[in-house]
Amino acid sequence: MTVPPRLLAAVDLVDPEPDARVLEVGCGRGVAAALLVDRLPRGHYTGIDRSATATAATAARLAGRGLVCATSLAAFEPDPGAFDLALAVNVNAFWTGPARAELAVLATALRPGGLLHLVYGSDGGAAPRTDVVDRLADHLAAGGFDPEIDVATRRGVQLLHVRAVRGDQA
Repeated sequence: MTVPPRLLAAVDLVDPEPDARVLEVGCGRGVAAALLVDRLPRGHYTGIDRSATATAATAARLAGRGLVCATSLAAFEPDPGAFDLALAVNVNAFWTGPARAELAVLATALRPGGLLHLVYGSDGGAAPRTDVVDRLADHLAAGGFDPEIDVATRRGVQLLHVRAVRGDQA
């Protein structure tokens, strides 16, 4: 299987600790999930996606190495503080609208000081969209996150990388 460079680059940016508890939003068919679980020998992976077909493919790819749920982020009901970090690659909900429900779920899901990584980009050398930066920053701040946004290059892929800390660090 060929892994899209943008997913390799996104997982490199996140670089989870070996014992991290990771939530992937929009896990699709599990390509990034497989990369993530390989980096979590003592950690835990949970992936969610609205598509039951996609989550079935992810579950098959992971073969028991993580938990996968067919649900939207807004409907997801995690235990409070269950995750150290969350990753979403090319999930548009965070800049197309205020994403209040989605950000509230993430604020619950992440431990105090937990990290949200939003990564946007494409394969083939195209520069990432930067016209959404102000909207992303505003929506995340309104949702209780402290965002840092930059353009990063990994594995020859330019990515818009949002690293947001859950605002009520403890």
